[in-house]
Amino acid sequence: MDKQVSLMNLMLKMTENVPDAAVQTITYKRQAHKRKRADLLAALPAEEVHHELGDKHCPDCHHELIEIGKQSVRQELLFIPAQLKRLDHIQHAYKCKYCS
Repeated sequence: MDKQVSLMNLMLKMTENVPDAAVQTITYKRQAHKRKRADLLAALPAEEVHHELGDKHCPDCHHELIEIGKQSVRQELLFIPAQLKRLDHIQHAYKCKYCS
């Protein structure tokens, strides 16, 4: 038993002489944050692509539909060598003023 205790004491003395590894000073430079997709898209010239109905008549009563709004559906990048632009897809919404 004495040998085990003396071995433990020896190991404790050895660890006391070792410098603390958790307290090291490390200096380095961090990379700049990457720009977000929205920031990149906002800086590009835009071109809108409108998706409208071909037949603007109500399928029930056959009266002409009126436009009630539009929304941006998606944005995509179009790469043309030596040129880069943003396409904004706009979807139009319609309703029949007689049926609804």
